[in-house]
Amino acid sequence: MSGNKYEVALDETWELFGQYMSGARAGLCCVISSEPLSEAAGKALDSSLAALGYGHDACTFVVPNDLDQQALFVLIEGLDPICIVAADGKSAALLGQAYHLAVPSGKATRLLGRTAVSFLDFESLLKTPKDKQIAWALLKKLPRFGETRP
Repeated sequence: MSGNKYEVALDETWELFGQYMSGARAGLCCVISSEPLSEAAGKALDSSLAALGYGHDACTFVVPNDLDQQALFVLIEGLDPICIVAADGKSAALLGQAYHLAVPSGKATRLLGRTAVSFLDFESLLKTPKDKQIAWALLKKLPRFGETRP
């Protein structure tokens, strides 16, 4: 066995759940959506995370499809991201079930020490400048990279 325990867990996570994931292999942000996000939505999230100091290509995208709540929990914990974004209400509900906590839409919450934000429909917020500002306001609730929160 080579590498540290985090690399081993990451390798195992990609082996087990790779069909559900795309994007950064060791993403600092895990983005969960019930359907694959559009290219525009992916770029918007990438730009937002870069503006928060995470750099470009900081997202691992997860479309849980037929995963149950326990499998989603194992997947996220194996990735060990700094923060989590639920891109729609369905993924937020599954995330809440996985962590046995309420994941309210339009607000930030904490999931085992990570900041998570949840949207009812991130894609729909990309249609107008006003709605983009609403999305950005919620994404700004994620910690800036390198910043710790109590």
